[in-house]
Amino acid sequence: METVNSLLQIKNSSGEPLLQTLGHDAIEFLIRTFVFIIILYLGSYFTKKVDKYIDKIPVVNQDINTKQFTKSVTKLGLNVMFFLIGLLAFGFSEASIATMISAIGLGVGISLKEFLSNLAGGVVLFFTRPFSIGNFIKINGVMGEVAKIEVFSTYITSLDGRRVIVPNNVMISGNIINYDANLFRRIKLMLSVSYDSDMKKVISILENIANTYEGLNRDRENFIHTMEYGDSSINILFMVWTPTNGYYKVRGELMAYILEVFNKEGVNVPFNILDVNVTESK
Repeated sequence: METVNSLLQIKNSSGEPLLQTLGHDAIEFLIRTFVFIIILYLGSYFTKKVDKYIDKIPVVNQDINTKQFTKSVTKLGLNVMFFLIGLLAFGFSEASIATMISAIGLGVGISLKEFLSNLAGGVVLFFTRPFSIGNFIKINGVMGEVAKIEVFSTYITSLDGRRVIVPNNVMISGNIINYDANLFRRIKLMLSVSYDSDMKKVISILENIANTYEGLNRDRENFIHTMEYGDSSINILFMVWTPTNGYYKVRGELMAYILEVFNKEGVNVPFNILDVNVTESK
């Protein structure tokens, strides 16, 4: 009991009871923390509302790349703004926040180079537009359809349905192959026929296919020429143009059609034959 009385009699430098002062400070801390959490919650709610509002802006919705990038930047900016407002409400002064931002900026500049380079990469991608949402691209061995472009990374859906996340600094530093950038793509096939084939007839068949097959472009020049003598065949390079939209469908069906015509016209397509000689040992 005497110990409790002794503690109650302890006073701070202002002459006020120490336990009473600690109680007030604890209550004040809890209130500031509660206000800070409320501000973050309201900020999250407001950010979601702004995100939905962006979906309704006609100018932004004209381009899906602009829409996703704008939403990503807006979310980042609003979250940072409400966090700083929360710090002010918690009791931090403007000077201390400015000092903290400077320290964080210095730390980011030293230790988070990848973070900054990804941010810069996102800005570069937004303004240069090497590809768009839905384009089929290849970057650093990753091939697939661009699903999303954000501030720090780009999301690609691979051919087997996997989601591949590529940092934006990699996107701007690597060699990007955009298969959908142009309206037309060239179908390139190396066709092999046997040495006993009538080459004039074969070339004539291929030229007729190039000029009549549905799905091929007639305005661009075709390339159909004998290219080399192989080990067991004469190889012909067959290159024609088709619209980018539906390229793989046209390419696959064209390959099957060429083989069908070759068989119908008696053009032999050689294939490797493995002869196995079995010698009986005595």
